[in-house]
Amino acid sequence: MEIKHKAYIYLVASMLIGSFTPALLLLTRGSGAFELFFLASLVSIPFGFLLLAKNRKIGRLPSLFRNKRALFFVAVAALLTYVPYEYGIAYAEHFITASLSTVLFRLNPLLMLLFIPFILKERLSRRQVLALTLAFAGILIGVSGGNFSSVLSNPNILIILFVVLLAAGYALATVIIKWQSLDNDMFLFTATIVLTLFFGILFAGSGARFAPLSATDITIILYLAVTNIFSFYMYIHALKVLKTTVVTNTFLLSTFFTFVWAGILFGETIRVYYLVIAALIVAGILIQRKDPLGGSYTPKKSKRKRYGFVMFDVTGAFIDSTDDTIKEVVRSGGRVIAAKLSKRGSKHITAMVGNPQFSNVYTGNEGFITKESIFIKEVLGAGESESMVIKAGPDAENEEFFEELNRRILAEKAE
Repeated sequence: MEIKHKAYIYLVASMLIGSFTPALLLLTRGSGAFELFFLASLVSIPFGFLLLAKNRKIGRLPSLFRNKRALFFVAVAALLTYVPYEYGIAYAEHFITASLSTVLFRLNPLLMLLFIPFILKERLSRRQVLALTLAFAGILIGVSGGNFSSVLSNPNILIILFVVLLAAGYALATVIIKWQSLDNDMFLFTATIVLTLFFGILFAGSGARFAPLSATDITIILYLAVTNIFSFYMYIHALKVLKTTVVTNTFLLSTFFTFVWAGILFGETIRVYYLVIAALIVAGILIQRKDPLGGSYTPKKSKRKRYGFVMFDVTGAFIDSTDDTIKEVVRSGGRVIAAKLSKRGSKHITAMVGNPQFSNVYTGNEGFITKESIFIKEVLGAGESESMVIKAGPDAENEEFFEELNRRILAEKAE
């Protein structure tokens, strides 16, 4: 199965599973929340361990736990991902409906705009802004029920702001996961340990005691345990491979599905403006999908106008690379950047590859990256006969390479 097809299947499956979670969390009302989430995290650990064993990564655990920097980002991403999405929404649903909680939480794609340019260094195109604006308009309709003047007079304004803060934390976690290219299996297993410690401390600190679990409690615990591993595994895989905004915009559709689950299970009315929200979100996704520049890579010290080509971060395409060199680059925190080149630009690559200053440069014709090259060409919008260049390494080294390539292209144009 092609990389992109697998990623889209994972994305849709994760979105559907995730859409059910807010409705299910309504059943936690009256339950000991800290006990419930502590047990769910604890039960998640063996699932995470089985995932590591299946993919033969248990032997890599010691190196992760010795790497304080990597462990720090894993812990931060784990807390910002799971705590808002599960405990945060469950708490908010004590005051507002599951439908409203979900609508507010799905602000996170818009809030990613605060982080993407600075952390992922991805450009935000006009089409992306338009797509996210449509999504934001849909969310406002959901919050206000079609009457925008009622937003500020809402008696639950504080809990609304709380959920928006949760959404910002989740947005930051999403960016960190892609930025650090965290290994899916290692992240998910380590996250279960972090969450078990976190909720265990809260449970012990609250002075609560273990209470008898009902059949509903056990169902929720098992569902969350499975979701913690498999749903998030599919989400993170899609996040690393596809454009960030494609993933997050698609997840906005989960809002509509949550409306359906809440209506079926708890009788929450599906109103006409819910359908308007879904229509706006679909429009935003279609606009974003047709955007050739959205999500492109922004060099740290350069402006877009200086370049005769557009760069994209394609590190996610090499998650399962069989090439040891590229695999080591990704493991050590480096990235893989690609650009489509004109005939004028591609002829400079041969000379630059021979320069010992630039290592790990590929044209996509290398047999060992054939699978990745097909996907990367699609990301770049390159035809079968068009050229591209792929550079793997630390950010500074990658940017130096593309700066030099651009200098040569501009110098030739000036002649």
